[in-house]
Amino acid sequence: MIRFLVFLIAVYLIYYLIKNSIKGRTARNTYQSPPVHKEKKSDVVNTHLKEIAYVYYSAAKDGDTCDVCKALDGRHLLPNHKMLHDIKPPHAGCKSPEGCRCTLVYVTRDEEDSGEIEYLLKRHGGMCDRRTIERGLA
Repeated sequence: MIRFLVFLIAVYLIYYLIKNSIKGRTARNTYQSPPVHKEKKSDVVNTHLKEIAYVYYSAAKDGDTCDVCKALDGRHLLPNHKMLHDIKPPHAGCKSPEGCRCTLVYVTRDEEDSGEIEYLLKRHGGMCDRRTIERGLA
């Protein structure tokens, strides 16, 4: 009988040690991120958008330029305009055999006439063509 009690106690101790070992192993394996100190960091994208006055769409003007690219050439847009993401080159609507070769030119606020052009764009809903800009600056 004493042997049975000693055997039972030994089994219970082994069970207890294995159970705690598994709990400790899972606690060590699960990654807990350190406490985050939220500092006010400036958002890089928003900072750059604040410096950009407007965006100018420029297409390669040669025989391989498709009609969609020709129509978009010379468009001025505000940097936060919703259509800017739809027409961002290279866009899917381009039919050029060489592929879309258009670019977006980002004009900053310190460029000459950028304030006037930005004001015109705001008055016209955020997007204008080249002729409207030229008439507005004249």
